[in-house]
Amino acid sequence: MNKTKITDSKTLSVPQQVFEQFLKELGAQKVPEEVIARLRKTLVDNEQISIESLRKSLFSNDSEST
Repeated sequence: MNKTKITDSKTLSVPQQVFEQFLKELGAQKVPEEVIARLRKTLVDNEQISIESLRKSLFSNDSEST
């Protein structure tokens, strides 16, 4: 099972905590790890919330994502 690693120096905001919980639930629902990783990068790491960024996260393969 995928475990999120968070260092002591990084405090998650409430939206980030919600996104992390969402991503954990996706893992429980058997969503492929590569899709979850792209969503995590977009939602948590890059803090991008737009239709275009979500579309790229969901529907691109690893060689196309930036």
